[in-house]
Amino acid sequence: MVSHQLVEEQLKRVGCNFRFWGRPEIRELANILMPGETIQKCVNGRYQGGFALLCVTDHRLLLVDRKPMFLALEDIRFDMITEIDYSAKLLDGVIHIMTPSRKLTFVSWSQVRLRELLTYTQQRVTQIRQQYMVQQQFQQQLDPALTVGTVGGLAVQGQGGYGNPMLPLNPYGSVPMLARRRRYPRFY
Repeated sequence: MVSHQLVEEQLKRVGCNFRFWGRPEIRELANILMPGETIQKCVNGRYQGGFALLCVTDHRLLLVDRKPMFLALEDIRFDMITEIDYSAKLLDGVIHIMTPSRKLTFVSWSQVRLRELLTYTQQRVTQIRQQYMVQQQFQQQLDPALTVGTVGGLAVQGQGGYGNPMLPLNPYGSVPMLARRRRYPRFY
C-alpha cells in the first residue's frame, strides 16, 4: 500500500490530472499499488461493468471500478496477455485485452491516452517474452537434451519440463485448454 499523495504525484508526472471523474478509483489505487510500483499510463473510460479507470504500471495492468458499496478490480499481469487490439472511431477508442481465460473490452474518450497505454503495454509484453525466450535458449545451451517446441501455438516441453526445477515454465503452456460450447435453444 502506498500513500494517496504518492499516487497523485505519479499521476501528475504521467499527465493524468483527473479533477472530477475517477476520484474514487484514484483513492482505491493507493490501496492496490505495491511499494516501488510506479504508474506509467492511466485513462478513464468504460467497460462491461460501467465506468472505470484503466491504469498500467511497470508490473501489471489494473482496471479499477469503485462505486458506493461496490468494488471491482482486474489485475492483469503482462505475461498473461495473449493479444491486444485497438480501434478508434470519431469520438472514442476501444482496446481489447485478451488473456487465456477472458477478454476485457475498454472504451475511452481519450484516444491519445488510450493509444499511449496500448503502446506501453505492447512494449512491456514484448520485453517479457524476449526475456523468456532468452532464458529458454540459455537453458537449452546448458542441457541440449531438453527439447522445447511449439504445437498449435502452445509450448510443449520435453524432458525436464515440469519435473526439472531449473527450467522456467512457460505460463502459456500450463494454461488448461478451454472449450466453449454454445447452447442453442431447442424448439420442440
